[in-house]
Amino acid sequence: MSVLTHLYANTPKYQELVLRVQGFLVDASLPPLRRDQIPTNTHRLIDLKQSVTITGLGVQPFDDAAAAVLAVYHQFSAHLKEHCLRTWQPERANAYISLTFGNRYLTPVKFSDSEPHADLSEVVDPFNVLRPHLSSQVHLQENVVEYWERQAHPTRPRTSFKRIKPDVIMPGTMVELQVAFTVAKLGQHDYIFLPKLRAICILNRVVHTVSVVLKFSQDYNMSVIKILSARNVSPLKKMKRKVGYDNDKENVNAVEAPQKQLKRLTLNDDRMEVSKA
Repeated sequence: MSVLTHLYANTPKYQELVLRVQGFLVDASLPPLRRDQIPTNTHRLIDLKQSVTITGLGVQPFDDAAAAVLAVYHQFSAHLKEHCLRTWQPERANAYISLTFGNRYLTPVKFSDSEPHADLSEVVDPFNVLRPHLSSQVHLQENVVEYWERQAHPTRPRTSFKRIKPDVIMPGTMVELQVAFTVAKLGQHDYIFLPKLRAICILNRVVHTVSVVLKFSQDYNMSVIKILSARNVSPLKKMKRKVGYDNDKENVNAVEAPQKQLKRLTLNDDRMEVSKA
């Protein structure tokens, strides 16, 4: 697997590049897992994943973010010019550009190496519908997605963040995603571009709350989101830390956009594995 990295804090060490992108949630498949989601064929357990799709509903900063993700894809493509990297393009949701990010719940044991294991029971599998079926799969820190919500304090100049359970994250919510990018090998020659979800943070529940309480139609809900997005959505931004919002002292709208950083990024092949994505 190839991972997009950058030099960390002016040292020779490389760290996975994690970017932030804001948008409105139009689709989500998030924990906890339910019994009807578990495949009867245990060989397909490895395909289980969580994912989210966001859009800016035509707002230019979000479209710029999508262009930045496409630039990341092209950087991988140039790196793998001797191989076949499958085509990737931003998607469309109701005629607007959208982006989908995901992360598998499991990793094959044979590819786990010395990666730290993570707990499945609290968030992903609290009903114990997945763990009894596991034999050659593990849940690693690499598979973890974090869930947060921004807390505004009218009397304080800065916001704070709290951890939340993913079942409160609903379509129509304004969110910020923390995302990374990898390329995985498929079969003998093909590679696939994987925009990976690392964390999701609720920024604003206003649209979702209006929709639930007043039971507005989907069309009206989408139009309200579009009005809000004109002033709320920010472009893709480079992070200064790996994942999460612990002790986050930055304004979420004040991080340098990564488009200017892409030329200095590198593709780290230290973790190259022949594995299925």
